[in-house]
Amino acid sequence: MKNNLIISLLFFIGLGIWSCEEETGPEDCAGVDGGSSTIDNCGVCDDDPSNDCVEDCAGILNGENICGCTDSTAYNYNSNATFDDDSCEYNYPVWTIIGSGLSSDTTKNVLTEFVGSTNCPYCPATDSLLLSYFNSEHENFVGENITNNWFLINYHTYSPSRGDPMYEFLRGSSETGEDDFCYVRFEYDASKVQNWYNLGGVPTTYTNGSWSSVSPDMAIVPMAESTPLSMSLHGTEIDGMNVIVKLVINSSTDLTSSDSLCLFIAATLDNVDYEGYNGEKHHQDVFLGWVNAGLSGELLSLGNEEVVKSYAWEMPESWPQNNYETTWWQVEWDASNLAVVAFIQNIYTKEIVQVAGEN
Repeated sequence: MKNNLIISLLFFIGLGIWSCEEETGPEDCAGVDGGSSTIDNCGVCDDDPSNDCVEDCAGILNGENICGCTDSTAYNYNSNATFDDDSCEYNYPVWTIIGSGLSSDTTKNVLTEFVGSTNCPYCPATDSLLLSYFNSEHENFVGENITNNWFLINYHTYSPSRGDPMYEFLRGSSETGEDDFCYVRFEYDASKVQNWYNLGGVPTTYTNGSWSSVSPDMAIVPMAESTPLSMSLHGTEIDGMNVIVKLVINSSTDLTSSDSLCLFIAATLDNVDYEGYNGEKHHQDVFLGWVNAGLSGELLSLGNEEVVKSYAWEMPESWPQNNYETTWWQVEWDASNLAVVAFIQNIYTKEIVQVAGEN
């Protein structure tokens, strides 16, 4: 009995001593009980957070990537970037150099400007003949090698009389004509406004800046000429009635001292249905207006370099509503048939130096 009491007393004394010892936590990665070392992003076990691996912008541990836009054709291209972070912007509000110039001249594309009116009795036959050269199912088809590099703009005018709704929508209100594209483009009055052509009547066609008759070979001669300029509208986006034009121009010659080159960007519309006075029911390549500012074009200064610029344009929902005639509501059209034609013209010689199209 006495021995049992002694044993019990010793047990309670030991239990008290054990309960007073400092408790320890679990071992850390270094095997230290209650230690603070952890395995960092580099896979190293230590308790120094200052040397932890950090991901760079590309997600590489301790990487040294420079993130940015790596597409040299983008407006915000970063030549120092080593990792593309999807930040590229393709809207160029001003002319931006994106490459070196052409090493030699290139072939010239062709623009035919057809000038007519739904009040012109002779226009349908001429227009139909011209369009037959582009119709692969017509016996007059001149072939894809030509039509792929041949572009059309169909201007509706007030000649021989007013009343064409596709002209009236665009007609300006100025008595002197400065705000009327037709007056600026086709009439002559040097005291008032810069003109481009002296229109005597309709139908009239101009091919690469010169009057031309309508014939199967009308594009062959200008297409055989060379030019220092190439143009591209690749990257242009047409979304419903909204158009974002991306125009790239490349030159084989330094033309910065020239004051002769003017840029025009036209919005056009295919498959327009409207029967006017002359009975023509279907209209192609109808001119809707200039995308870039200025009825007389945008003066260019081009070096031996490749440059790009963006333009935004929206087709008016009310086209071709006007206050002069009452048949505009009969015009049927679809914005999916929008297209863009850009061309550079010499203000003195009227020569069209280069042209490009996109639809």
